[in-house]
Amino acid sequence: MKTFIWHGYTVQVTRKKVKNTNLRIKPAEPDIIHISIPYQMSYQAALAILEQPKMLKWVENYRKKLEHLPEKPAVQENERIKNIPAYQERLKEVLPPMFSKWEAALGVRSNKITIRDTRSQWGSCNPRTGNISISVWLGAFPDDCIEYVVVHELAHMLERGHNQRFYGILDQYYPKWRQCRQQLNEGTDGL
Repeated sequence: MKTFIWHGYTVQVTRKKVKNTNLRIKPAEPDIIHISIPYQMSYQAALAILEQPKMLKWVENYRKKLEHLPEKPAVQENERIKNIPAYQERLKEVLPPMFSKWEAALGVRSNKITIRDTRSQWGSCNPRTGNISISVWLGAFPDDCIEYVVVHELAHMLERGHNQRFYGILDQYYPKWRQCRQQLNEGTDGL
């Protein structure tokens, strides 16, 4: 791993067995950009990627997003960490019937569902493989919020991007998605 300073950020570049370059900024470390690169790529080539206009825009937008995330008191955060096993068990219980219901409604089929400790997004979908990942932290929220994330990720199997067609699918199948998204963004779990 090599570390660089770039535009006020610490950039940690790690060579891994990956096909593509991957960038991430962790909410707990907003001033560090983690980059994973293929073994054959040079460190300088990785830094050059950051200078691309779309990457500069991505970093700036992500930084702004992190600034607007609600701060959680340390006591509350510690309590949530203790509850990870309970959140995981709850999701293992509620996700299978939700996926069955919404796969049938949308006419899609997921391949593999995983529950992960992710804090930057509630879920992710790879439409090519049908693999879907759900954040364990979603287990702290009411069922309708969990269901919104399920519908959102399955909708990506019909439309990859967040465009008019995608939001039309959400409007058609899960009209209360905006309220659920707002509740998730505000971090008000209600449990």
